[in-house]
Amino acid sequence: MRLEFSIPLLLLGTLSVCLALPWVAEEYPNPMVNPNKCGSNIDGETLWLCDPDSVLGTDTSSVLSTVKDVNLNSNCVCNCTESPDVGYVVGVAVAEFITSQHDDQTASLEAFSQTVRENWFETSSCDDKILLLMVKNDSQIHLALGSRINEILPSEILDNIDRDIEPLLEASKYTEALELTLRQLDLAISERVGVYATGTDSTGMTTEEPPEPDNLVWGILGVIAIMSILIFHYWIKY
Repeated sequence: MRLEFSIPLLLLGTLSVCLALPWVAEEYPNPMVNPNKCGSNIDGETLWLCDPDSVLGTDTSSVLSTVKDVNLNSNCVCNCTESPDVGYVVGVAVAEFITSQHDDQTASLEAFSQTVRENWFETSSCDDKILLLMVKNDSQIHLALGSRINEILPSEILDNIDRDIEPLLEASKYTEALELTLRQLDLAISERVGVYATGTDSTGMTTEEPPEPDNLVWGILGVIAIMSILIFHYWIKY
């Protein structure tokens, strides 16, 4: 959000000043509704990225291409029998400042990102939408994950991503940090989807519950055991 006003100067005339104010989550623009406010258009296509404060600079084509590529090739994580070609969706929200709803910085980022995620994406039975929130003033990228993504991604993976992007954020390399987050997140989800599909993790250990016993098989075995006992007793007696 930006506030613009004019300051009269004695010798220089009028100076136009533009200041960035903290965003309120409910007022943060949706790239699909207000693409002009977000700078989310590439080659005439509107993508899931919003940078109303121009934190990423004037050239956002690189990160926009990454957002497009990840969403175009994302894996299906639920309802895959009915819609196998429909993958998860990830959006990127960038701001210079956000309002602090809590004393704790992390809690404020979480509340803001979850509200924006809910405002951007329609509610569906498959909660597979992801929002990456990057706030320049906090030098952090916070992930707001849908419940389905939370189920398949261990917290250790998210911690590893945080560690990898920390040096980039500290160096103010925001575009690189976002692209690395998007790529690593996509890779992690792809690997986890593969784990659930094959039933084994990277060590070859099973990740599925043991199959339920076949009641028919156990019933037949039980009958055979009983018949064997009866025949044995009959043979001993006679």
